[in-house]
Amino acid sequence: MPESHSRRTYLIDRRFQLKYVLLLMGWGAVMAVLFGLWAWQAHQQAAELLARDADQQALLHQADRTLLVALAAIGLLSMLALGLLGFIITHRVAGPVWVMGLELAELARGRYPARRGLRRGDELQSLHTRFHQAIDALAARDRHTLEALEEVLGSLRSAAGRSPELQPAVAALEIEVKARREGLGGEHQSAPPAG
Repeated sequence: MPESHSRRTYLIDRRFQLKYVLLLMGWGAVMAVLFGLWAWQAHQQAAELLARDADQQALLHQADRTLLVALAAIGLLSMLALGLLGFIITHRVAGPVWVMGLELAELARGRYPARRGLRRGDELQSLHTRFHQAIDALAARDRHTLEALEEVLGSLRSAAGRSPELQPAVAALEIEVKARREGLGGEHQSAPPAG
């Protein structure tokens, strides 16, 4: 029996995730530049006060290069850290939204969706729970309606034996009852968490 491999999708909603990752990276860049300019200005003012001879100026020029490299590295690391943070957060939001979107699409097709659990670190857990409570309420209402339709269908079938003109109504109601029964068929299934 072949092994099943789960393929991990990191960019679930590419547009949403990249928007916020790039936004956070941009803010990281802005903050790094502002901090870098402030540090550079403070360094230059200190250098003007301290540099009196050529040896000290050479030493300060070396310190200038070191400071520039350090500021660039800090800026780059800040951008990358904020980008990673943005990716993690958006992934934990996009996953649940994607799962609930699939379940809504199934509802739109007239079927109750198989339950998909969320991953342990996902956000929107309480929304997901309320979403499934709403689905349960809809299913309960549909079960109640189906029971009533089946009673009416039984009565119509009995009456159709005596009144053949009821046959088209019986046939139409049988189709509706069958569709509702099929729609309720998958309501208690569950699927593994999204990955």
